Amino acid sequence: MSPLLTIVVGYVLINAVLAVPFTLQARADFQRQGKWSRPTAVFSGVIMHGHFLATLGLAWLDRGSLFAPNLISLALGGALFLGGAFVIFLGRYAYGSQERVYGLLEDELIQHGIYQRTRNPQYVGYGAMFVGSAVAAGSTFALLSAISFLVIIHVFITWVEEPHMKRTFGEAFERYAGTVRRYW
Repeated sequence: MSPLLTIVVGYVLINAVLAVPFTLQARADFQRQGKWSRPTAVFSGVIMHGHFLATLGLAWLDRGSLFAPNLISLALGGALFLGGAFVIFLGRYAYGSQERVYGLLEDELIQHGIYQRTRNPQYVGYGAMFVGSAVAAGSTFALLSAISFLVIIHVFITWVEEPHMKRTFGEAFERYAGTVRRYW
């Protein structure tokens, strides 16, 4: 393993460990004030975008470790990556505000646009981008990074976000969750 790959793998591991205090802080903010504090929102951005950049780095540095990239893997991975980016865009567009995206504004249960198909478009989009980069590059480490992201996000959604949505929006969220699946 090259020194740079070792550093990026280390960063991904540290980032995964940092997800624990972030989750605790996000949950405490939601319970205390019904939204995130600015430091929690910044922490969220650092973890999410840091994991994204690290996964791309892993895909590049570890390319070919799972299988040799080929036209099919590039097309499939590229489609997943671009599709994921589009889903993220649609989620952020439906939110209509960066403050809502980062948990700083919790004034509306978003149920329009892409939120009619998934309750978590941004996480679905990031997951698709991570898996897409791993597939395109044939990277074992990028695939493991993507899987770790999906597991951490699932825990975060079920332990932090959905209980907050139930407290904040009550029966309206229950009805929404009964008709729109968590992921797709």
